[in-house]
Amino acid sequence: MAEDAARGGRRRPVTRDADPSGRVNSEVAGGEPGRLRRIRAGYDAWARVYDWFARATVSVGGVRAACVRALELSPGDTVVEFGCGPGVNLPALRDVVGPTGRVVGVDVSPRMLDRAAGLVERRGWENVSLVEADAERPPVAAADGVLATFVTSLFPDPYAVVRRWCELSDAVVVAAFVPEGNRAANAALRAFVALNGRLFDAGGDDPLGRLAGRTDAARRALDDHTVGRERRRHLFGTIAIEAGRNR
Repeated sequence: MAEDAARGGRRRPVTRDADPSGRVNSEVAGGEPGRLRRIRAGYDAWARVYDWFARATVSVGGVRAACVRALELSPGDTVVEFGCGPGVNLPALRDVVGPTGRVVGVDVSPRMLDRAAGLVERRGWENVSLVEADAERPPVAAADGVLATFVTSLFPDPYAVVRRWCELSDAVVVAAFVPEGNRAANAALRAFVALNGRLFDAGGDDPLGRLAGRTDAARRALDDHTVGRERRRHLFGTIAIEAGRNR
């Protein structure tokens, strides 16, 4: 598991994903697939706005709080958030595991991680680490819980990614958009996907179909690779929280 880096005058707890020899992952440092480049560029460009929006809407619909509850964490546990972004979920996760636990935030966007690092520094959290890495290749070996909010739709093969998460963790909780709500909600979701089509690889005539397929794939991975399952809908049915546990 990546450890905090604390060098120089300003503590920036971000670690690059590296192999055992200490070399940074080529998929993170350069030569990465076009998908990763698109995602990094998109989220880097909107990091400041996304940070503001995410914090302003953190309590809307109770989605993020419900995700943390669904993990059923205890003090002293280790939890990994894939696609942690600017760190909106870090305070709630750290509150649950306490000072004896560990929180690891993983993201491919350096600017998102800069925002999260600022939060970690301001709070003085010594047990929160941030790792620049691709969630398709988890930079952790084991955890008590894994959280991913609005991330699985970015993967070409969400089933394989979520399966890996289930293999390394006792509990996996995923929040995703589902185009199965009312007409107004679906119209808003369609516009969102169209504006961010390059991130989701959602070209063609049916972007919502692509989104629905990826959301369903993540759900099936949890069905197939966890024992205890829980599903909840939020915000007029447009957001699904899927929890799977092996404990």
